[in-house]
Amino acid sequence: MIGVTRFFRDREHFEKLKRTALTNILNNGDATEPVRIWSAGCSTGEEAYSIAILVQELMEELGRKREVKIFATDIDTQAIEKASKGIFPESISEDITPDRLAKYFTEKNDQYHISKEIRKMIIFAPHNMFSDPPFGKLDLISCRNVLIYFQPVLQKAVFAIFHTALKNGGYLFLGKSETASEYSSVFKAVATTEKIYVHCASGKADDLQPPVFTVPNILPQVQICGSRSNRNNDEQKMEDLYVHFLERFLPASVVINSNNEIIHFFGNSSDFVSIVPGKASFNLFSLIAEDLKLIASTAVNRCRTEHAPITYTDIVVDTNNGRRRIDFSVQPIAGTSEQDGLIAVIFSDHTQANTQGRLEKYDVDSAAAQRIADLEHELQGSRSELRSTIGELETVNEELQASNEELLTANKELQSSNEELQSVNEELYTVNSEYQQKLDELTMMDNDLSNFLSSTMIGILFVDSKLNIRKFTEYVGREFQLVQQDVGRSLQIFAHSFPQEDIIADAKEVLKNLAPIDREVVGANERYYTMRIAPYRTTENNIRGLVITIIDSLHRPQTASLKAQANSQN
Repeated sequence: MIGVTRFFRDREHFEKLKRTALTNILNNGDATEPVRIWSAGCSTGEEAYSIAILVQELMEELGRKREVKIFATDIDTQAIEKASKGIFPESISEDITPDRLAKYFTEKNDQYHISKEIRKMIIFAPHNMFSDPPFGKLDLISCRNVLIYFQPVLQKAVFAIFHTALKNGGYLFLGKSETASEYSSVFKAVATTEKIYVHCASGKADDLQPPVFTVPNILPQVQICGSRSNRNNDEQKMEDLYVHFLERFLPASVVINSNNEIIHFFGNSSDFVSIVPGKASFNLFSLIAEDLKLIASTAVNRCRTEHAPITYTDIVVDTNNGRRRIDFSVQPIAGTSEQDGLIAVIFSDHTQANTQGRLEKYDVDSAAAQRIADLEHELQGSRSELRSTIGELETVNEELQASNEELLTANKELQSSNEELQSVNEELYTVNSEYQQKLDELTMMDNDLSNFLSSTMIGILFVDSKLNIRKFTEYVGREFQLVQQDVGRSLQIFAHSFPQEDIIADAKEVLKNLAPIDREVVGANERYYTMRIAPYRTTENNIRGLVITIIDSLHRPQTASLKAQANSQN
């Protein structure tokens, strides 16, 4: 399990793949069909995600929207599990451009998470390309740095699989140390340096026949598919000779699975089992001779039911080599579970020797009657299950009808509630309009009041019951050195321009007695002012602070100067 991989490994090769193969696939393919790509030997998924990013970029650049299916497979299940999570370390920033990293990844807890848009293109699955069926109708196969670990025989098998899986005109993308030049009639080079090839289905492919993998021989006495790593070539050749020698003398037989499909042939079974024209099938009852179909059906059914060997003797069969008398045996294979259901079907020449299990002379009438009885029993069981299923469906249908009625009722209630909400919404809209109108009036009044106060030579200062400043005009602000940011602060911390007056004491006295104070005061500039401190009363006659008014007495300076002149004359 060698998992050496990176994002955009050999960056120039991936850019060439984007400009040639992927561009042609998107431009020339049928827009109604999905783009099918196979990343064989994907390891932890970096290669598959790199191809997905290139396809997404191309679709945005070309303005084409296609369904994309990328089959990413590997024999290492742990690597596939890691790849499917789409979480990678910070080190991938060395292989991915900042633009792609920002667009297709999300950073969380010092890790990068692939975006859902890219992840949904890819199907990760464990897969052995030699024993599992390959994918079909592929537009592109990417198999990079996998072939270098295979011997030439396996490499040839891989190219045969790729030949079968690719569409005509599909592309093959290999690693920089790999080549398909040996099969140039089938895989023609598009970019030799970048190892990109186009598939030519009509090319001569005699040497590229897909491998056929059979199930290992289940007979315990003969190990056909031993896989010891220390086996040498001489031992392998000797074992092949033994197997070939034994199969010459084994009786004609086949092994079937629980679906009655033949998984192995032994001996010369062609007289009893042969391939028939039409759609390929390995079902025993499709391949077995007509004279043996009823016998085989009866025997296999009894063997599965009774879990014991069954043998019918002295059966006449017409074969290509003439008429033969055989014994037909069906035996469950020891060492397999009931779920496997492996059964050996043996065609042996008729003898008087004892055979394992139940031995019966085959009677067509009784066998037919038995088979009919079995079929009738199966039919009754199927009818019973069908009636039960129909009953369950009727019950479910009634429940669905009741649920539908409830939903209709709920829908009507929702419609009624919607009408009520619509009525309330209209009322709220009316109230909101009224409030908006009043707000406009209050705004206008506030503007009028602000302009009135700023245009008069009257200083007005509003304070609350704790002598905190609430509002003031610009005129009085100069006398108390106030700025707009002082709103909310206590008046007691500010100096004023009337050194002979204790305005704070007067304010507290007014709050206590609720009697206004009205007097003339002299400012630091020796000008005379009329100061009035009065309670701030609300419309409900509640005291909410004080109003301090300061008016400039313009005539008093003249009077003072006259008095000063008279005194000097005296």
